[in-house]
Amino acid sequence: MRAIAILLLTAAPTRAVQLGGGRGGVLVVGSANVDLIAYAPRMPTAGETLMGSKFEKLPGGKGANQAVAAAKLGSRTQFISALGQDVLGDESIAGYEACGIDTQHIVRIADASTGCALITVDETSGNNMIVVVAGAGGSLCDAHLAAAADAFETSAVLLTQLEVPMETTIAALRRGRASGVLTVCNTAPAPEDGLPDELLGLADVLCPNESEAAVLTGMPTGTDEQCEAAGRALLAKGVGAVVMTLGERGCLLVTPEQPPKRYAVPDTALTGPVLDTIGAGDAFLGALADRLAAAAGSELPVAAALDKAIPTAIYAATVSVQRPGAQASYATAEDIPAELFDL
Repeated sequence: MRAIAILLLTAAPTRAVQLGGGRGGVLVVGSANVDLIAYAPRMPTAGETLMGSKFEKLPGGKGANQAVAAAKLGSRTQFISALGQDVLGDESIAGYEACGIDTQHIVRIADASTGCALITVDETSGNNMIVVVAGAGGSLCDAHLAAAADAFETSAVLLTQLEVPMETTIAALRRGRASGVLTVCNTAPAPEDGLPDELLGLADVLCPNESEAAVLTGMPTGTDEQCEAAGRALLAKGVGAVVMTLGERGCLLVTPEQPPKRYAVPDTALTGPVLDTIGAGDAFLGALADRLAAAAGSELPVAAALDKAIPTAIYAATVSVQRPGAQASYATAEDIPAELFDL
C-alpha cells in the first residue's frame, strides 16, 4: 500500500498568514500539457518494444494539475500558462473552465504546439516514467505575468513549478513576494545544477520530493534523518519552509521548536488498491495551496497553517492514487472528511 509522506522544516515559524483574498485565493503559474499515456505490464528496458494494454489522452502538466486540484476542492483559482493555437489547446481551455478555473490569463502561442507529456505506466506497481515536451509552455515569460498583474493582487497563495522557464518561475515568485502572497515552489523537475539562490530566497515554502531534495543538495535522503539534514541545508539557503514528500515512509514534521511529528495516511482514505501515481504530487500541492489560501487572514504562523493543511493534502493525494489518471483522479470536497477543512 503506497503511503504519502511529508517532511516540514521551518527556520522561523513566526510569519503570519495575513495575505488577503480569503478562501479560494490560489494563483498557479506553470505548465499546461496533454498527457499521452501507455499502460504496460512493466517498464521497457532500453531499446525494447513492449505491447501495451491501453492508451489514453488526458489533460496534464504540473501547473494545470495543481490548478485543477485546488479548484476541485473549492478554491477560487486563477491560472497563468501558455498553450498552442491548436485543438489540444482548445480542449485544455474547455476542461479547465469546466473545473471552475479562471483561464483569462492563459496565453495562446501561434507558432508552438501545446505541450505534451509521454507517460508509461507499469500496471503491476502503478509506477510511471514521464518525458515532457514543453511546447508553448517554453514561451511563457515575464511579459505574460505583467499582463496578469491583477491575478497576483487578488490571490492569497502563489503556486509555481519548474516545467516553464526558470526565469519565468523566478519572475512569478518576485511578483508574488511584491504582492504579499504566500509563495510556494514545487521543485519538479529538479535541475541537476541546483536552484538559483534568488529562487530559494523568494520561496516561503519549497516542496521537493526526497529524490529532488537529493539532487538539489547533493545529500543522501534515504532516511528521515538524512531528509531532515537536506531540508535544513535548503533552509540555510534562504527558504522559509520545506515540505518534502517521502513516498512510503510515512509522514514526518520537523520544526526547530519541537520533536519530529509523524502523519499517518488515514485508513479511511485507503478504500482500494493503488492504480497509478500519476499526478499524486500535484494533487498534494493543489490541496496544500487550497488549505493555505483558506487560512489567509487568520493570522496563523506559516508553520501552523502548514500543519493544518498537510493532513488534507495527504488525504487528497491518497484518494488520487486509487483512481486512474491525473486531473480526473483528484478529490472534491465531498471526498475529504469535513474535519480536515477545519482551520
